Amino acid sequence: MVAIAGILEEIEGLRFKDKKAAAFGCYGWSGESVQKMNELLKKAGFEIVHEGLRCLWNPDEESLQKCISFGREISTKVLH
Repeated sequence: MVAIAGILEEIEGLRFKDKKAAAFGCYGWSGESVQKMNELLKKAGFEIVHEGLRCLWNPDEESLQKCISFGREISTKVLH
């Protein structure tokens, strides 16, 4: 989360309007980073179109399939 926090801070300064976003990531401890990214994206002016996707540690085959489904779902929401 530390690495992405700086990027999200920069994004907030750009004052985006009418943009859609969704967060995703892997975690090894508590997994709250996706929720924190959603909060920062909202603060930056994005519409959150999905609560996010979290995978434990390195994604296994099941997690990779969830990632593919997540991408498809987000693409339909962003394009419409």
